Amino acid sequence: MSVFRLSLLSASLLAGVSLHAQATPDFYGRIDYSVTHSDTGAATHKGLDGTVLENNFTRLGVRGTEALTEGLTLFYQVEMGVDSASESGNSKPFTARPTFIGIRHANWGSLAAGRMEPVFKMTKGFVDVFDNYSMKHDRLMAGDKRWGDSFEYKTPVWHGWQLGASLLLEDNYYQDSDKRKENGNYQLALTYGDKKLKNSDLYFAAAYSDGVEDIKAWRAVGHWKLASLGLENLKLGTLIQQSELANPAKPYWQDRDGLGFIVSGSYKWDKWLFKAQYGKDESGTGLIANRVYSALGEAATQVPHVSQWGVGAEYFFSKSTRVHLEVGQFDTKQYAEFDDTITSIGIRYDF
Repeated sequence: MSVFRLSLLSASLLAGVSLHAQATPDFYGRIDYSVTHSDTGAATHKGLDGTVLENNFTRLGVRGTEALTEGLTLFYQVEMGVDSASESGNSKPFTARPTFIGIRHANWGSLAAGRMEPVFKMTKGFVDVFDNYSMKHDRLMAGDKRWGDSFEYKTPVWHGWQLGASLLLEDNYYQDSDKRKENGNYQLALTYGDKKLKNSDLYFAAAYSDGVEDIKAWRAVGHWKLASLGLENLKLGTLIQQSELANPAKPYWQDRDGLGFIVSGSYKWDKWLFKAQYGKDESGTGLIANRVYSALGEAATQVPHVSQWGVGAEYFFSKSTRVHLEVGQFDTKQYAEFDDTITSIGIRYDF
């Protein structure tokens, strides 16, 4: 990236901060790095084995709202990933993250355009207790990416229920000759409750994706805080997903179809958060399976069945600062060279 472009980007961020007094935007960010040891690199963010420094999606952003008329509000967010602490960041220190603008009405819901977290992805809530780290569930199954050039609509919340829809502008993605253009390239999601379980003890969701991220899939999610049993600090969760690859250009695409799931639990004790997760997927659509096909191509005649177990802990020095530890394994049933053991310790700071 040229000095001019870096200067322009820095000026834009500073401008967002200087506007605080005028339009009250919220300037925020996260710094999160881990020292991770991986046997094969099959599960690390960048596919590297050995002992590596991993960037767990460090980011900077500006977001805010502006009242337009009575009941009608404009909202916006501009966010970027920051990778300048790594060697790969020499040439690409900034990456695309959610950047969108939209309008919201109390009676009509909200409509936004840009790069957003699509509704299928967001149904997972906080069921994945290792989200952002190398133990996260996308190693098993697809459906965890965000997309630009899209629209997203969400209804108002009605007695805890909310319906959402995401639509890709497929002309931005595919030529007329690309078979993926024949997919619907949309997602639908229905949710109930508070996914953070701050205002309720139960969250569940159902979602469907037609072509987005090259899959046709449905997903069911449940998350439960056991407060009614006197276990206020214990949370249990599960995610079940049926996935089917919908990209004829990929190796053995018609065979890559199957069921996956994760089950998780977390327990808060004083300043500690203990967590565990187990999962399995047979669809051949997740990150590790894609790395199998990328490495072996047509030689990968069997669909990889990937399973995972992981345990971890976080210690909170304050609301904004924590250290975290993750240990676990991935087993790739038909391709042992893609098995992986992960040990990771990191620090996260939010502002």
